[in-house]
Amino acid sequence: MLSMFTAKPVTLTINDQKVIERVSVKQTILTSALAANIRFPHHCQVGSCGACRCQLVSGEVKQLTDSAYVLSAKAIAQGMILACQSVPRSNVSIKLNFRQRQLADEPQE
Repeated sequence: MLSMFTAKPVTLTINDQKVIERVSVKQTILTSALAANIRFPHHCQVGSCGACRCQLVSGEVKQLTDSAYVLSAKAIAQGMILACQSVPRSNVSIKLNFRQRQLADEPQE
């Protein structure tokens, strides 16, 4: 009976490479990637800067907040999501530009 309430881990694939075999469905994609020492572009971690944007290729995510104020309608239609606000609900595959430009108001690393 308890197993019915236990979240099953899922797989995270970035740019066609399986990078994390057991992602918790209780953590965002960004949190999981950072915990696995994956250098994932990010800044605010609350969904307001857009630095962690990536394209959902396959799988299902639950959006914790509405990203329409950060991502354009065209970007959303193309499958763009914010990794810091996306919790995987199944095995997830994303495309990520590891060299994507930071937004103008972000500090440079």
